[in-house]
Amino acid sequence: MNRPRDESDSGLQKASPVRPIRSRFMRTAAKLTILPVFCFSVLAHANGTAVSANDTTARPAPQSILPGANCTDIDPVALYGGHEWNFQIRREGSPVGMHKLQFHTGKDGIQVIAESMINISFLGFSAYKFDYRSESLWQNNQLMKLAVAVDDDGDKTSLKARYDSQSNTLVATGPDGKFSLPAGIFPTNHWHCGVLGQTQLLNTITGRPNKINIRNMGIEKIVAGNGGKTRMDATHIQYDGELLTDAWYDADGRWVRLAFKARDGSQIVYRCLTCSQITKAPR
Repeated sequence: MNRPRDESDSGLQKASPVRPIRSRFMRTAAKLTILPVFCFSVLAHANGTAVSANDTTARPAPQSILPGANCTDIDPVALYGGHEWNFQIRREGSPVGMHKLQFHTGKDGIQVIAESMINISFLGFSAYKFDYRSESLWQNNQLMKLAVAVDDDGDKTSLKARYDSQSNTLVATGPDGKFSLPAGIFPTNHWHCGVLGQTQLLNTITGRPNKINIRNMGIEKIVAGNGGKTRMDATHIQYDGELLTDAWYDADGRWVRLAFKARDGSQIVYRCLTCSQITKAPR
C-alpha cells in the first residue's frame, strides 16, 4: 500500500508550500508514535519469577507459567471455538485498527493466518497506515513454514521461514538476513500458549531470534467484547529481554489481550472481540 498523495502530487490543484510539509510531518509524527506490536515496545516493569534470557537450554514447561492449560497439543479450531479470533487495536482508548486470526485444518497440518490493519488519522488526514499479514503452517504443534508481508506506511518488507529436516532447524530469511533457528521455535504471534515455554522467539518483522524472559504476573480482570461489555479473568504474562510486551491468557490458554507502549509513551491495547462468544475448551 502506498502513502496517500498530497494534493500537489495529483496535478489537479496547486497546494501551498505549507501543505505537503505539514502532511509529511503528520505522517512522520504518527510513524514515530506507533511501533508495530510484533516488535514489542512496552517497557518492562514489576517483579516476578523470570526465565533467564541467557539460558538457551532450560525451557520451563508452559504449564508452570499457565497452570491448568493444555499448551503442548493444541487444536486451535477447537480451542478458540471456531475458525476466527478478532481483536480491536486501541491507542489511548480510541480504536485505530483490527487484528484477526484465522485457523484452517488441512491434510498438511494447521494453517494460521494473522492480519493487522492500523490506520491513524490526524485532523482528517490519513497520517499513518500499517498492514501486516502472516501465513504459517503447523504440524504437531511445530512451525513448519512461515511467510510474512509488511507494509509500514509504504515501506514494504517480507520474511520467509521453512523447517529443514536435514539440519533440524528453521531457516528464516528476512530484512535482517538469513538465520538458522532451533526447531520448535515459536514466532511472535501469541495465539499458541506453548510460546510461554520458550526462552527465545522468532521476530516476525526482522527474522531474527530474540531472547525473552517470561513472568506470570497473576490473574486480573480484563475488558473484552464489543463495546467493552465483557469482563473476564485472565493471567497477565509479561515479556522482557529483547522483546517487551504484556499478554493475557484465559484459564484454557486462549490469547485474550495484548498491551504495550508506543515510542511516544501512548498505550496500545489489543481488546479481544470474540471472547464474549467462547465456551470452555475441551480437555
